[in-house]
Amino acid sequence: MPKARLCRTAEILKLTRRCDILCQHALRRPCVVVDLCPCVAHLPPPLRRNQACLRIGIPQRTNSRTNLRTNDIMAESPPTTLNDLAAKITELTETLSRFLTDNSIPEPSFAADSPTSYTGLTAESFMVRQALFDALMDMIYLTQGPSESIFNFVHTCMPDAASLNVLNYFDFWAAVPLDGSASYDDIAKHTDLPREVVRRVIEHATTLRLFAPTEPGKAETRIRHTSRSAALSKNAGLRALVSTLLDDAGPPMTVLPEALRQYTTGKPELTTDMNETSFALFHRHGVFGEYATPWDLLENDGSGEKKGWRQRNFVEFMRYLKDIFQLEKVMLECYDWKAAGKATVVDVGGSAGHDSVVLAQNFPDLSITVQDLGQVKPAYEANVPQELKARVRFMEHSFFDPQPVRADVYLLKLILHDWPDAESIQILRGLVPAMKAGSRVIFIDYVGKHGDSEGAPLPRSIQAMGTATDMRMMALFNAKERPVEEWKGIFQAADSRFEIVRTKADPLTFMVVIEAVLRE
Repeated sequence: MPKARLCRTAEILKLTRRCDILCQHALRRPCVVVDLCPCVAHLPPPLRRNQACLRIGIPQRTNSRTNLRTNDIMAESPPTTLNDLAAKITELTETLSRFLTDNSIPEPSFAADSPTSYTGLTAESFMVRQALFDALMDMIYLTQGPSESIFNFVHTCMPDAASLNVLNYFDFWAAVPLDGSASYDDIAKHTDLPREVVRRVIEHATTLRLFAPTEPGKAETRIRHTSRSAALSKNAGLRALVSTLLDDAGPPMTVLPEALRQYTTGKPELTTDMNETSFALFHRHGVFGEYATPWDLLENDGSGEKKGWRQRNFVEFMRYLKDIFQLEKVMLECYDWKAAGKATVVDVGGSAGHDSVVLAQNFPDLSITVQDLGQVKPAYEANVPQELKARVRFMEHSFFDPQPVRADVYLLKLILHDWPDAESIQILRGLVPAMKAGSRVIFIDYVGKHGDSEGAPLPRSIQAMGTATDMRMMALFNAKERPVEEWKGIFQAADSRFEIVRTKADPLTFMVVIEAVLRE
């Protein structure tokens, strides 16, 4: 299969080594920005072997007929008129379409049986796609004009989110067959909602290409899937993503201005008190329950059989992230597990033990303890094969309490990201009493923002992935997206005996791995 030429100039490398090429299933996904080009992850093995050449800009030979000219595209001044934008959009569309055709990559459509994501994008083709996205957004802004574009955004952004959340919460996706259609009465019966509510929610959703009428313009039309709604019907992980980001994390963000007014106005820095977050303010009183932190909500919301449903949903979300970020590969390569031999490992905050299962299956000498709150244990029991439970055991433990297990390696994957500096330091410091000289902490997380960098700025659509996560961290935890150097500072603040012996921002993993050893 022909592949487009790889990055051929150092200037393109400055752009692509900082980009995230996660395929987007019709909805935008969280950003992961790393120091080296993660785009290599989607190349075939023969091209992956040349990633060292990619890093230093050495041209690589391929047999593609497509010249994406990404360096020219990104170096040009942004168009400032409608006609200039139209020309740029045409050029970028033709370039991307030609690449897809030359490389036999099917284009998604709005049909229910459409592919749900692009596969096989290279670094250059990804950058072309994001440049096209930015140009299309600029066309929207200029077509509407500055004032009207703001009006239209604020008029629709909350109803857009609310309709998607309602569709997801009441599982409208399953009410409509993938290969057929359903009436409003059918959907009302499935969701246990009034017919009028169903109709009004779907009417707005169809403006977002979530479902479509079989007879547009007719009041009694039946409803069918589009590719966007079908993607959610097919993928439980994508539904969990929507639920976590909209239903769990969304409401507290609406009171962020008030939280800043009450707790941060007049101070030189954002408060880091977890009792002064937007989340804490939102959940302090009212019908949504009194919860101190998002984790408190996940663990305790609901009653009877419904209790802890958010926690179970979050476990599914984490399973989805495992696929997005290729976390199985990250886990296998983050440390020399084979050389570790009969090592004892603690998977701190390990949820249902997904990563521990991967390690145990590949390294039979490891003995692993999965630590998490008690509500997670049923998910662990369902996830860990019986034949592995002798080596992968579950322990109820809060990572804010002192570590009770003496081990060789402590895993912290996607844990500290959600906490301010003080809590992150507390979590790391809690490990120290159980650690012996030479014990290691393997820290795995993603980096959503960078400081100053050389070269042209990344497309705004890529920057927004990281800045959106940063805003969410502010509202939920009074935390922030940290560059790699700040993570190193967190270790030093926890205990000066921590020595960072390895930092790896791997282009094939989208993640940063920090290995810290406790010295005497």
